[in-house]
Amino acid sequence: MKMPRLTTPAVTLMLMCASVVVAHAQDHDEQKAITARVHGTFVDKAGGGGVLSGDMTVVRFEVRNGVVTAIGAIVGALADSAGEVIGQVDQELALPVANIASTCNQLRMDLAATEAEVLQTPVHFDKEVAGFDSRDGTTPKALGVLCTASTLLRNTPTADALTQALNDVAVAMAGKP
Repeated sequence: MKMPRLTTPAVTLMLMCASVVVAHAQDHDEQKAITARVHGTFVDKAGGGGVLSGDMTVVRFEVRNGVVTAIGAIVGALADSAGEVIGQVDQELALPVANIASTCNQLRMDLAATEAEVLQTPVHFDKEVAGFDSRDGTTPKALGVLCTASTLLRNTPTADALTQALNDVAVAMAGKP
C-alpha cells in the first residue's frame, strides 16, 4: 500500500509533540518506566496521510499466541493530512516484542510493527525500540531484576519465563524509590 507524503502541518505537529516530550523528560531526571516513542500512519477522511505521534509506557507483558507482548498505555495525538488534530490519544496498546537485551543497568527491546484501532481509526504502528536505563543515582533502581533478566537471556528462555522476568522489571519500575 502506498502511503501519501506527510504535509508540512503534519510534520509541524509531530515536531511540536516531540518538543513537549523532550521538555517533559528534562523536568524528570529519573525515568520510571519502560518507554518508547510510537509513530503511526493512517489514511484520513480526505484520503491523505494522517499521523499518530505519542509515547508508550509499558505496564506489563503477556504471552499472546506464543509471542511475548508488551502491553502499555499510549498517550499522544492523531492529526489528519492537513495537520488538524483529530483527537488526543490515551489508550492501551499491545505490541509483540523481539530482540530483547538486558544488562544489570539497561533493558532494550524491539516493538513490532502492528495495526490497531485508535479513536475509531485503523492505524499502522511502525517498529519501535523500547527500553530503560536504571543508571540514575548511586544505586540502580531495578538492579536485581535487570541482572536476573540479563542472566536469563544468556540462554534461550521460554516465552513464559521471559515474560515473568520482564514483568518483574516492570513491577520494580513502578515501585517507589
